[in-house]
Amino acid sequence: MYDQLKILEKMILDIKKQHQLVSNELSQLKQQPHPDPKELSTLKTQLSSSSNERDTAKKQLSDLDKRYQSLAEAHHMIGEEQDKLQQQLGDLEQKNSELKQINQRLEQQNQEAHKQLDDIKQQNSDLQQKNQLAAERTQVVLQRLTRIDQMDS
Repeated sequence: MYDQLKILEKMILDIKKQHQLVSNELSQLKQQPHPDPKELSTLKTQLSSSSNERDTAKKQLSDLDKRYQSLAEAHHMIGEEQDKLQQQLGDLEQKNSELKQINQRLEQQNQEAHKQLDDIKQQNSDLQQKNQLAAERTQVVLQRLTRIDQMDS
């Protein structure tokens, strides 16, 4: 697009030079006592053609400028959107980090709870063994009492 603008600028400068030359020639012809009508007509046609080319180049330049402005606005909007997305990404990364820390704490608590559960299971197993032993001893004592009671009767 920049190259096109340079080409258009060169065209405008060329047209201006041509216009200047034609204007100078026209001035000289006006100052001459007997201008050549055919040459004057040719010069007027060239001047008109140059003016039309200049106007066309100005319109093209204006169109390119509008297109450039439109692209610049789109670029700006994309930049703003990218900034918003970058901010969201940063927020999400921070939230992810916080959630990882919470997860680590919960895993630690879970491990501690499993350890407590294992300790309780061990205590329960120990108590069941003691209970079993006590039950066996109670059975032995009951049998002895029953024998003693049978002997007394």
